[in-house]
Amino acid sequence: MFTTCWHCEVCSRKYPTTNGVPKLYVEDQLGKHDRALRDFFYDGFLGRWYQYVMPFLALPVRPGYWKGWIAYVVIVATMLALAGYTFSFLFLAQGWRDPSVLDAMLVVIFVAVSIFLLRHRYLLFLFITAVPVKISLRFAQFQPLESFPEIHARLIEELRRKRGRLEVLDVSTGTCNSLYRHGWMKLDADYTGLDLSNTMLMQGVAFMSAQGVAMDFVLGDALQLPFNSEVFDVVLNYGALNGYTEPQRALEEMARVAKPGALLLFLDEQLYETASWIERLYFKRVLSSHDVIHQCPVELIPPSLERVKVHQIYQFYYLCTSYKA
Repeated sequence: MFTTCWHCEVCSRKYPTTNGVPKLYVEDQLGKHDRALRDFFYDGFLGRWYQYVMPFLALPVRPGYWKGWIAYVVIVATMLALAGYTFSFLFLAQGWRDPSVLDAMLVVIFVAVSIFLLRHRYLLFLFITAVPVKISLRFAQFQPLESFPEIHARLIEELRRKRGRLEVLDVSTGTCNSLYRHGWMKLDADYTGLDLSNTMLMQGVAFMSAQGVAMDFVLGDALQLPFNSEVFDVVLNYGALNGYTEPQRALEEMARVAKPGALLLFLDEQLYETASWIERLYFKRVLSSHDVIHQCPVELIPPSLERVKVHQIYQFYYLCTSYKA
């Protein structure tokens, strides 16, 4: 029978559903930063246009991203043209012609764009730093000890040798893009995706449905995972840990729901040691502008996790792997 809410047999609380997905968290119990990120970023502009905005934010560090650079040139040229036109209209043209409807429209557009960029300053700093960061990285000497694809290939091959069907949890799964394209679909597994943002999770539902992948979805809080202990063989978290209100609590929850011997993998922003000043500015104001912490929180990893390894896979990102004892 179809119902519009889930009833917890343990605490007797009723949880509503959104588009058929259970909303298994309590709004008043959310962390302050988690709620702010959801409302401003992921249920806002960035979330609605995530597939385009997130790659664009990594513009200087994405190889071969020529479409992004074309968009960058067009946007910057348009912004400069609007700024020049507005300045000319306000300070130079008043003495020799009357304003037209077109003048007013262009000024209004410029003001609207300016307000938008002031509200989303990470985009403003991207436009300022993208070119110098790209140039700076041309002279950077960085080579990971093990590459991002190599790490994933090794881990997934290990998991494929295990007997029985695996249970995989992707925390803050968003669009499910990372889960799908980094090799996890090669496993004989059942997949569960959790996210706090309905906007993001619905994109994941649509994406996995289009790929023909059966998957369970939950609207949930990473700081209070709505699962029993020791359920999952793999627990993943791509690009979210550094932004949680309490990263340590999130790690403890990920460890709690993992089975003994389970793999825990998480990825987020971390600056490489020899970064230039312009790369540090870009990292602070663009890539990690929304973060609570700005590097792998090794000191916060719970003692139940062992064989912890932190890989600096790119100039601005780390990948951490560990196993439940």
